[in-house]
Amino acid sequence: MKNILACTLLSFFSLTSLAGQDDSAELFSNGNAAYNGGNYALAIEKYEAILVQDLHSPALYFNLANAHYRLGNVAESVYYFEQAKRLAPSDQAIKNNSRFARNMTRDDIEELPTTQVAQLQQNMLATFSLQSWSTISLTLIWLSIVLLVVYRLNNRMFYKRVFFSSAMLLLICSLSALVFTQQKHEQLQVVKGVVYAEEVAVWGEPNQRSDELFHLNEGTTVEVIDDLSDWLKVKIANGSEGWIQKESLRLLD
Repeated sequence: MKNILACTLLSFFSLTSLAGQDDSAELFSNGNAAYNGGNYALAIEKYEAILVQDLHSPALYFNLANAHYRLGNVAESVYYFEQAKRLAPSDQAIKNNSRFARNMTRDDIEELPTTQVAQLQQNMLATFSLQSWSTISLTLIWLSIVLLVVYRLNNRMFYKRVFFSSAMLLLICSLSALVFTQQKHEQLQVVKGVVYAEEVAVWGEPNQRSDELFHLNEGTTVEVIDDLSDWLKVKIANGSEGWIQKESLRLLD
């Protein structure tokens, strides 16, 4: 993380989501001061005191993740970077530092290959939040309706063609935005978690009488695809699946 973490943490974010909360703003400021002074444990204490108040922001999770990274707390660092990414999926600083944190994990899992089209789609989804995609699609629909009304009211053929063509183009864009809105919604429904146990066995069935398929180490991010009693069925980046005990995993909010 070297040069990136050497920067002042506040330079990456505004504190809008914490504005108006005097106590929280003071805790956040004190946490930053502790971090910049090298007292990372105290910084974590201050940041977590804000979370207790049920206040959340990309800045808070980002700084908390950085502090855990400095102390070598692998799972906690990965977990809070993932939380930050959920709130600010397109922020480059979060993405960069998250990669550094994942490099601390012992699991070297090769992700399934994706096509350029699929990668472009993922980049588009990460550009905006669900609310933003929804707003964009509705705005484009209304604009297309307005242009169609103007088209109907205009008597000059040239302008009618311009307004009609523009309305059709906006309508196509709005439909595309609606598709991205739905895909973003589905993406947010995926339950993910971070392995908190130092090492955990992954079993073929939700019991320890079945075969051990493989092992996962602290800090590995998984997707939860099923839930049964004290067990969770998970899938990792290379597509492998299996069951682990719930106590080994901390789910992302």
